[in-house]
Amino acid sequence: MNATANWNDILVRDNFPDVGQTPTADPVWESPDIIPFGSDILDFGLLESSYDGPDLGLSHPIVYGRLNRIYVRGRNLRTGCPASGDVRLYYAPGGLLLDPRAWTPLTAEGGGTSVPLTVRGGAREIPPGRICVSRSAFLWPSSNPPGHYCTIATVDTPAHPVSATLPTFGSLVDYLNWVRYNPNVGWRNIDVIPCRQTRYVLSSLAVCNLNNTPTRFVFGISGTDLPAGTATFSNTDQQAPFSLTAQIYAPGTDEGYTRSVVLPANYSGTVTVVVQLDQPLPCDARMVLRAYTPVTANAGERERRLAVPLTGVPGLQDALFLELGAYTFVAAPGA
Repeated sequence: MNATANWNDILVRDNFPDVGQTPTADPVWESPDIIPFGSDILDFGLLESSYDGPDLGLSHPIVYGRLNRIYVRGRNLRTGCPASGDVRLYYAPGGLLLDPRAWTPLTAEGGGTSVPLTVRGGAREIPPGRICVSRSAFLWPSSNPPGHYCTIATVDTPAHPVSATLPTFGSLVDYLNWVRYNPNVGWRNIDVIPCRQTRYVLSSLAVCNLNNTPTRFVFGISGTDLPAGTATFSNTDQQAPFSLTAQIYAPGTDEGYTRSVVLPANYSGTVTVVVQLDQPLPCDARMVLRAYTPVTANAGERERRLAVPLTGVPGLQDALFLELGAYTFVAAPGA
């Protein structure tokens, strides 16, 4: 993919290296600008000093039954004049490929689902190069049961308006192009899990087929500091039952893949992933689960410009694939 950094507005990043280039380079799903911060108030000095890291949200994972504030950070990339904008934040059950119809808006402290972005001191006018943040934090619903969730932030500006009603998509390709070509959309599919265990059951991760035809899917696992082991992706839904296992290669940087499975047209379901490791998972290790679909011979230009080659997929050697979605799990003590 040939990426260009031509964004001239408020940027909410998909990852730390993101400077507004399109299409966004991987990882697309680890926005450091969507910041869970527990019951604390986020200090503007910390917001600015952590812009290049660390990820503040990893030290403040969602704690169920307590107050959870979530802030959204941005930066004005305009070179000649100030900018202004409003941010919205949505959540959905965590998944490897989210059905956009599952996104639900979060309400901010003080009410409302649209919050102005402000600079230090509270002004809405954001000078060029300045960091900004949602004036109020968004509140995690106390009624949500424990589980894995994803969050999606959108920035609505005069130059790049974004409707409060998020778009729906008639195909996987339409969805992927919207994800990777919108620097004013940020994604966070990342969760914290306890370290020093050898078995993890990651249940009810959403997966869907937005195409109106049956489509082939492949699942992968990789990470950093992972011991060797296996990951089994399974679904007991009678519309599309499967159980597929991928090898985990220590130290995890090489991705292991499952065999492929065909999901029905317009399918929406969940996947449970059981990870069995040969050694306890080290603290600070990262585990990334991904979903792919192979590019067919009659694929158009929009598909091929987002396609990546994968080596080692059983039965689909050296084919091109679309990365549909991913979820990152970070190990930490006492998570």
